[in-house]
Amino acid sequence: MPHIHVEYSDNLAVEARPLLKALNLSLFESGHVSDAKDIKSRAMVQPEFIVGLDENANQAYIHAKVSLLTGRSIEVQQQISNQLLHVLQQHVPVTQCDVQLCVEILEMNKETYSKTIIQA
Repeated sequence: MPHIHVEYSDNLAVEARPLLKALNLSLFESGHVSDAKDIKSRAMVQPEFIVGLDENANQAYIHAKVSLLTGRSIEVQQQISNQLLHVLQQHVPVTQCDVQLCVEILEMNKETYSKTIIQA
């Protein structure tokens, strides 16, 4: 915990690994995650998408969902959201499209979240 899910439209040439590494680093450096190995991130390109009503519109997006365990204040969640939005802004590829960047903070209940580590 936490988990970062990044989805982006396939009309963007996103370099997923550098973006994920930057998001992980930013979240860890925020001071709100005690162990960097707890951060798990992944990216998925979305080949089928429509922004708005015109499927031929010159639009694109990158949307990051960040799942955090409950217990962080709204202020901390806002700080994390803004910090990760800044990372997205730094990694958006040059394009001829309008690009919507979004960060969504989701809370996962501590009492129902389960995790184990299987050692190699």
